[in-house]
Amino acid sequence: MNSQPSDYLSLLPSTEIQKAGLPFWLFYLLLSLIVLLIILNFLKNKSLRQRLSYTLAGPRRRFNRLRLQVRMRNEEQKKAELFRRLGELASSKWPDLPEIEEFTSEIRSLEEKITDLQNRWHLLYRELELLKLEKRKLLANSHSGETTKEEQEKVDRRIAELEKEKAEIQRNIMATDELLAPHHENIGRVIYRLRPNREDLDFIYFQIDDVGKSIQEIKEKIENL
Repeated sequence: MNSQPSDYLSLLPSTEIQKAGLPFWLFYLLLSLIVLLIILNFLKNKSLRQRLSYTLAGPRRRFNRLRLQVRMRNEEQKKAELFRRLGELASSKWPDLPEIEEFTSEIRSLEEKITDLQNRWHLLYRELELLKLEKRKLLANSHSGETTKEEQEKVDRRIAELEKEKAEIQRNIMATDELLAPHHENIGRVIYRLRPNREDLDFIYFQIDDVGKSIQEIKEKIENL
């Protein structure tokens, strides 16, 4: 008995089935109206649009921020190098300037240390060259039996000792030279603040000014992201 209605519906044409429920065209019309209302609400809701735009632009904004930060770091390094150049020039021309006297006295101490190390390095270099010449002579005489193996080993040990000492002095020279850079940079900053009117310094002033403007522009771009 319960199967009769279903059997009856199966005998009806498709148009008759549509009449029994919601017509397709009315369903799509209602669906279109709902979508249209959602779009209109989105267009009217400014905060919703901003949140969606902010979310979609997140990866691009992070990439732009990273790119600008790399640029700013490079510009800051360039500015520091210009200060060092200005400091080196100023410390050689006006070592007794009161504003930089504290730095120049430290620079003189470091430069004297570097000079002593360099003199020691050159002495070791000359001694090594003589020992290497002696080693070649010993090797030549060894074929005729005029020198012993012990003599050759003694020269080799001395050469190894001097090579090690020379390398250590070279490292000390480089390390001491690196200590000069912060002092030169500090002097450069002092001179840039004072800006004495000298034509030989104007070019560096202008370069520092340009880099400073570039850094400020990059900072503003980062803040506006």
